[in-house]
Amino acid sequence: MARITTSANRKQAPFLLVGCVFLFVGFAALVYSRFATSVGAAALYNRASVGVGFLLFGISMAVFTPCLYLQTINKKHVDRRALAREVRGIALGFFCYVLPFLFGMGALSSADSTGAFGIVLAIVFLAVPFIYRRHRKKDPISYNHTGAAAIVLFCGVMAGIAMVQGAFSCSEMLDDLNGGWRQERFAFYEAEINRPRGRGAALSPTTFEVSLYKDGESARTGHVDARLSVNADEWPEVALVLDEPMTEVRWYPRTRTLVGAQDIDGPATAGDPIG
Repeated sequence: MARITTSANRKQAPFLLVGCVFLFVGFAALVYSRFATSVGAAALYNRASVGVGFLLFGISMAVFTPCLYLQTINKKHVDRRALAREVRGIALGFFCYVLPFLFGMGALSSADSTGAFGIVLAIVFLAVPFIYRRHRKKDPISYNHTGAAAIVLFCGVMAGIAMVQGAFSCSEMLDDLNGGWRQERFAFYEAEINRPRGRGAALSPTTFEVSLYKDGESARTGHVDARLSVNADEWPEVALVLDEPMTEVRWYPRTRTLVGAQDIDGPATAGDPIG
């Protein structure tokens, strides 16, 4: 068995190497998008790097998934009894952890109308996970089979999500490239700061999400005529132009990429010259 596993590992080595290359190149594309400009005609192609990064990451996960699966079936002998016990443990965990929590939160939220009965019901439901946890400590389960399968499933799901996200981002860029930019005059704008949190903050820049309005009527009714997304480090220059009474703006609508902006009565400009 050891000799067969070693041979299988050697056959998988080229695929793992390809997967690693796609993974690091995809990560590099995402890092590039973090620092690339968000203003100007070139910004449309910079935004495509996000989609490319997700696509490459998804491809790498798709390469790793079958390799992990082969590693799992080669390294472990499947004990049907142990596997059945693990599956029962997962099912019991769902019914004793997830469902009681959901029902308990529902009962607690309805306490305004049900009174003390709702509170008691919430306590009963939320006590179930603790009781089951004490039982499981006395009779533990080692998830040797399903744990490995969960890793394989996780990689497969991540591959699907990343590739869908990457395809969507790339399709937006291609739609803008084929449809071309738009150019109109705007009198009012609103800006909202989008500041990523957690682990995503390292790869996602802080942006200003801008809503543009052609006239006072559009601003009063909340009818947004155009939307832009501008990186925080480039926002001060753009804001100086948008603060003018009337601004000529050229942008790509699908990706919300600002190509250029110009004060129609003054010299203030941002991004590429739009003439």
